[in-house]
Amino acid sequence: METLELDGLRLAYWQEGRGQPVVFVHGVGTSGELWARDIGPLARDRRLIIYDRRGYGSSSKSPRDWRAHRNDAVALIEALGAAPAVLVGYSDGSIIALDLALERPDLVTALVLLDPAFNLKRCLTPGFVRTLAAAQLLRRVGGERRGAEHWMRYVASYSTGGSALDKAPAERRERLLQNSTGIFDDFASGGGEHVDEARLADIDVPVTIIEAGLSPQSCGARVSV
Repeated sequence: METLELDGLRLAYWQEGRGQPVVFVHGVGTSGELWARDIGPLARDRRLIIYDRRGYGSSSKSPRDWRAHRNDAVALIEALGAAPAVLVGYSDGSIIALDLALERPDLVTALVLLDPAFNLKRCLTPGFVRTLAAAQLLRRVGGERRGAEHWMRYVASYSTGGSALDKAPAERRERLLQNSTGIFDDFASGGGEHVDEARLADIDVPVTIIEAGLSPQSCGARVSV
C-alpha cells in the first residue's frame, strides 16, 4: 500500500504491473484493499491502480460528496501519471467513473462499468427502499455496523436465495463491515443525480457494461456492492 497526500487529505492506493493503466473505483461497502487482492492477476499485462475512496480503509474521512470523490480520482490519475487510463467503476463507483469521463475526457481511454448503480433515486424498487430504511433504523438503535450488515446482506443476496455475505470467509466479512461508516457516508452523498443523464451520449470512448444477473434488481439494472 502507498499513500498520496492531497492538500492535507490522504488516499491509500495499490499499484502493480506495467502497460496500459487501469484504474479501479470501488463501490459502497467494499474497499480498495479487497479489490487489490481479487483482481491482482490483471497486473500481469496492465498497470493496475486501485485505491480506497475517502471514508474507507486508510484514506481520509469521507467528503460525503460524489463530486469530491471524482476530484480525488482525477488527482490520483494525474499524480501517478496514469492518463489516459481505462477507468473501471463498480456499483456506485460508476457514478465517479461516468462523472470523470464527462468532466475530464482527456484522462479516460475506455470505461468499464461493473454492475453499475447510478441515479437510483428515481427508480428504486420497494425491496431496496425497505432494506435501506431498515438499515438506517438499525444504525440508530444498534450502531453503524449492525445497520451496514443488514444492508450488505440484502445487496449481496442472490435472486435464487441466500447471500454472498454469509458465504464469505469470516475475515472478508469482517473487513467489509469495518467500512460501516463509509457505507452510510456514501448514502448521505446521494445517488449521482448531479450527473446529467442527457450528457452521457457525449462520452466518446468505448464503454463496457457488465451486469451481475443474480443481484437484487433496481430500475431494470442491477445493484450490488
